[in-house]
Amino acid sequence: MWWALGTRYNPARGTQIINKGRSTPLDPAIGADENKFITSRIIMDATIPFEWKIKTHEIKLSESTLAKVKARWREYGIDS
Repeated sequence: MWWALGTRYNPARGTQIINKGRSTPLDPAIGADENKFITSRIIMDATIPFEWKIKTHEIKLSESTLAKVKARWREYGIDS
C-alpha cells in the first residue's frame, strides 16, 4: 500500500473527502464531549490511472542479490 501511495497517488486527482459519515462510540476521532457520532472519511485513490502511457512496475532484487542477503540474515540480526 505504501509503495502504491508513493508512486501513483496524486492528492489533487486521487482524494475525496466524505463529510458527515456515521461512526461509533469506539471511534477515537470523536471527542468525549461529542455525542452525535458523525465524522469524516477520506478516500485515497492510488490505482494506476488508465490514461498513463507508461505504467509503474514493482522493483525487485535480482535472484543473486536476494540469495546473498538471505545467506547473511543471521549476521544482520534477523532470524530465518
